Amino acid sequence: MHIDPHYLWREFLRPIILAIFVVLIFRSFFWEPFRIPSGSMEPNLLVGDFIFVSKSRYGYGPFSVPFLSVLMREDIRNGGERLFGKKPKRGDMAVFRKPNDSSDILVKRIVGLPGDQVRIVGGVLEINSRKVERQRESPTLYRETLPNGASYRIQEAFGDNASQDNTPLYQVPNDKYFFLGDNRDNSLDSRFLDNVGFVPYNHLVGPVVRVWFSIDSNKSFPFNVRWDRVLSSTKTIEAKTTSLSRDHVQKESNKENNKESNLGALASDGR
Repeated sequence: MHIDPHYLWREFLRPIILAIFVVLIFRSFFWEPFRIPSGSMEPNLLVGDFIFVSKSRYGYGPFSVPFLSVLMREDIRNGGERLFGKKPKRGDMAVFRKPNDSSDILVKRIVGLPGDQVRIVGGVLEINSRKVERQRESPTLYRETLPNGASYRIQEAFGDNASQDNTPLYQVPNDKYFFLGDNRDNSLDSRFLDNVGFVPYNHLVGPVVRVWFSIDSNKSFPFNVRWDRVLSSTKTIEAKTTSLSRDHVQKESNKENNKESNLGALASDGR
């Protein structure tokens, strides 16, 4: 049986190569998918979330587009410049390459910009000597609102006296950023200067813009799919978690009221 090579190329090989090329372009310059492997960003990003990161939002650097470092001038590659560069915003959830090990990819939240002074006192974040607004929503959850209005939930699993709830004062260098995990008592982030520390501008990959799929590994298919998170933007997820936390607070309040009612009944009964 004779197979025409032109037919093979036209009908099979060319479409496959074209599809691979389109995927590579999409991943390199627009949105790149990542999977959340740990709970350091709970309650906003969950273990098993599949996220999209915008490559164009901060412009293109040597760690957002791997082959770009070969084409960039050395002074740009080693400095704080990016092609079509845009500065990150305080409060962005962003993916970056670990400064002392670029093979390690992390996702945290930007709280400190270049030149800022950052510290945590009694679990409360302070930026440039001003306490960040924090509203309690449940025994372990708070809503934190940064000076620019960015608002999101954080988790304090062990209260406000864990090992990193009281830190020294950090002076963020030029062209570097200070990152924190939303799960404050279970996050390896910029508070650990000998591990993560300050993150250079060029090490940023991009901000998290969407959760496109999510799986709960503790359940079996099809019940393991978190359908309410599929194709959700990060803002939508934070809006949903707000309503959920309010429901939780109401339940906790109802429990406390029931306890008080029961105690009152016992007291009136002479017990």
